[in-house]
Amino acid sequence: METDGAATDHGTPLELPLWDAYRALNDQRIDIDRRMTALPPDDPGRDILWQGLEPVLANLRDVVGQLARTPATQIPELRAKAAVLATLLRSDDPDGGPVIPEPERSALALSLTDDIARLAGG
Repeated sequence: METDGAATDHGTPLELPLWDAYRALNDQRIDIDRRMTALPPDDPGRDILWQGLEPVLANLRDVVGQLARTPATQIPELRAKAAVLATLLRSDDPDGGPVIPEPERSALALSLTDDIARLAGG
């Protein structure tokens, strides 16, 4: 898998591998979530944080889509891609990953199975 030339422009270096871009964006999402939940429901700061969360979520979806379209060519890349998928599948857990639409999670899972077959020689 190549590094991502356009993963995000919201605080994540553009030269990161896709799985590292995902991790950095997910860390940003978790930080914003924690700050939002620490504020009272009527605090105007929640709206500001929500506005900051929207582009992070969009970038996360973009990175997941790019991961699904990018074949893993080595076992470490396959492991990194699988770790991202595992995080997405735990999205219902309190400490799980962000909510990514099911079609995008499925595309990543299918891509991962294709990668496994290719790397296994099948």
